[in-house]
Amino acid sequence: MALDVYTLKDCLATSFSLFRIGNAYTRPINPPYRSVSPQTFLLEYYFPYLVADDFNIHTPAGNPFRALFSNKESVGARFFDRATDLGFSLLNTCATYTLFLFSDFHWPSAIALAFANPHMFLDLREWDASSLRSSGSDHLSIRITLQPLSATSTQSRPRWLDPDWPFLTERLKGWQIPPRPPPPPTSPSLKQLDLYFTSSLSILISTIETSVLLSRPFSWSKPWWTPLLTTLPKDFTKVNRKAK
Repeated sequence: MALDVYTLKDCLATSFSLFRIGNAYTRPINPPYRSVSPQTFLLEYYFPYLVADDFNIHTPAGNPFRALFSNKESVGARFFDRATDLGFSLLNTCATYTLFLFSDFHWPSAIALAFANPHMFLDLREWDASSLRSSGSDHLSIRITLQPLSATSTQSRPRWLDPDWPFLTERLKGWQIPPRPPPPPTSPSLKQLDLYFTSSLSILISTIETSVLLSRPFSWSKPWWTPLLTTLPKDFTKVNRKAK
């Protein structure tokens, strides 16, 4: 089952006018098969797509502290291989169980999974399996929070890799506290101390801003991204294909 949500303007942090939320329930039939195959609900869409519910599969990604039989792990691998090939991300918090059977003969497990395609994953803010009250089921009630990127994340930022650092270093060598403001009084009031600090900081900032250019605001840019994070997924994809 799927629900398409249309918006009058761009939805979430994308230029698309809709996003889709899918719900899938798979049950074992003629092991190792499942009643719903991963090709049925893990699909490649050009718009944001999130699919979640009870997949009845066990994988190390959801149960890292549990030893799994090879047959169960192979079934889960079919789903996760499909998700990886299409760029889906698992939203579950690692090592958080979602199923607690009312029996002393069963282990808790994480079989309620949620996947988001690259367009939807950008807007994920939280996957939470602890804040909602119990529904009386052996499955936990899970809250998934989606929220567009805030305006502050698209503001211009200093391009720290571009400036002429030797020249800027020479300029900063002559900077002292205080450079030009009058020295602080012996027993300053809070207002005097705040004024002194603000004036000193503004001179330091203006010195740096004259040598460091600002980046253009872009909705997809991430302040924490590094060149290493660009290389690692590429290396992982190559190794993953060889492993298959």
